Amino acid sequence: MSGLDQLLRLQKWNLDEKRRQAADLQALIDRLQGDIVKLDAEVAREIEASRDDLEASRVLPPYRAMMATRRERLEQSVADVTVELERVRDEIAESFSDIKKTEQTIQNRLERQRQATARREQTTSDEIGMEQHRRNRARRER
Repeated sequence: MSGLDQLLRLQKWNLDEKRRQAADLQALIDRLQGDIVKLDAEVAREIEASRDDLEASRVLPPYRAMMATRRERLEQSVADVTVELERVRDEIAESFSDIKKTEQTIQNRLERQRQATARREQTTSDEIGMEQHRRNRARRER
């Protein structure tokens, strides 16, 4: 295995790791957004419940303020993770580009080797042909 093959293998492994990391970040974003939806549903249930209960209506404003703060923290977490996800996606694109460059380099190297082999074979064939021509000429001159 050549150095380029090892480099390509390492680049592919790194790309796979970055893809897994991106998937994990996306799953985290989805979970946080689900938490926001649940939080909103819980606040809506509490608002509905406080309409029938005087005591619940008294504690509703502090509860809503606390839940609004919690929601803001969740939204900030989503924003932070989204920024991180975009960074990882940029790294994925860069890694993919590096892999394509390495693959092209390997293909170019293989093509040069194939051409060199073809040239050597052609040279050998030419030498054999010239030798046969000399022998045939020598036979005719006798």
